[in-house]
Amino acid sequence: MGKAGAHFRTVPDCKAMTLLAQFGAFSVSSAAQWGFLLSLCLSACAGALANRLLAGRRRTHSSVDANELTMLRAVLASVPDCIYVKDANSRFLLANQSTVDAMSAGSIDDLLGKTDFDFYPSDLAEGFLADEQEVIRTGIPLIGHDEASRQPNGDARCTLTTKVPLSDDAGNIVGIIGIGRDITALKRTEAALHDAQEKLRFKATHDSLTSLLNREAILDALDRELARGAREGGSTILLLGDLDYFKNINDVHGHLVGDQVLREVAERLVGAVRAYDYVGRYGGEEFLVILSGCDKQDALGRADQIRKAITAVPIPTVQGPIAVTISMGVVAAQQWGHLPPEGILREADAALYEAKHEGRNRCKVALPSTTPSVCA
Repeated sequence: MGKAGAHFRTVPDCKAMTLLAQFGAFSVSSAAQWGFLLSLCLSACAGALANRLLAGRRRTHSSVDANELTMLRAVLASVPDCIYVKDANSRFLLANQSTVDAMSAGSIDDLLGKTDFDFYPSDLAEGFLADEQEVIRTGIPLIGHDEASRQPNGDARCTLTTKVPLSDDAGNIVGIIGIGRDITALKRTEAALHDAQEKLRFKATHDSLTSLLNREAILDALDRELARGAREGGSTILLLGDLDYFKNINDVHGHLVGDQVLREVAERLVGAVRAYDYVGRYGGEEFLVILSGCDKQDALGRADQIRKAITAVPIPTVQGPIAVTISMGVVAAQQWGHLPPEGILREADAALYEAKHEGRNRCKVALPSTTPSVCA
């Protein structure tokens, strides 16, 4: 632990106070900056206390300022954050009560001279040791690092940790000073906020009844896929489907049954396409399907597979099974050159109209300057 009689200091030792004063002349708004400044201050206190204690042990006469030691101990004891000092082998030399409580050590004496391996599973302790040895090896502080561990009851704990080198007067790094703040509650709040944001995002982009992409989101996806297809020379297939005689289902069985039918159709559509395809509720009983990278020669065949996935089995409802059919307009976008999205939709709608006009329960492909192809 260095030469006899050597004084110990941290990288941000008493000079940290001067640095704090310098920072005070500026406007510090971010929590990260304040956290860094607090780490400097606490490191200075811990370093000073370590210095006094270690120096005092080497003196034959009690020349250590008892008042100063008492004050430094009081500072560390009053801070709710974990503050500790470790030697070059990551053994505890000094710790406050918060550190003892966090590690379930019983008392400060139970902690001193021990390592994290005495209190944590080996995988966690090895991670802590690796971080500390890296600080000792490089002399580079570890600032604001998240450490995951377990509370005594088994619940997860997250600690925001700063570890800085502890050096003697000769500049030799002889250990580390650590400061840890329990941010478990903050992490839970952040997770809850993230979940709330995800739910809001989902609500903003998905249909509340079917959980498919809503009209705005599916049209955004169409814009992206058409642009990607044009850029990469790929093929984008658009299917515009409309349930046949759906109004009769609502009129005869009621809107609750109609909603059941729409939800089941949505599930069957999603089940009939690939994970990277897009399915959206275009409006009412209309659905929009975007098949990316689908060969244009297979457009009609793929559309008919999807149609059959919907119509093959009657849909179970609270009023018994109901058979449904669907008509589809199909467009292979790249066959239409640089037609904008609204033009592609217009052609799909025209093909859908033709499929309805010719008997329903069929797919029709819109082809430029040719008679549309039909599959029934």
